[in-house]
Amino acid sequence: MKISPLEQQWHDLMDLCRKEEEYAESRSHPKLLQLVRSQIVVVARDLGFSARQIVTREFRAERRDGRIVRVITD
Repeated sequence: MKISPLEQQWHDLMDLCRKEEEYAESRSHPKLLQLVRSQIVVVARDLGFSARQIVTREFRAERRDGRIVRVITD
């Protein structure tokens, strides 16, 4: 099954959030952490999340039949 552009962006955002958590916990890659955080902002804005949602990392999406059909924004 082909993945939609929305699903790809969502998966990219979730991967970035996991990397952010990993780098923040390890404290071993401060420059990579900074880069990942800036990429989260870019992807989250592209998806339409508000500044508040981005800062608090409150990203939610609606799924139907196991697929992302929309993101839930303010």
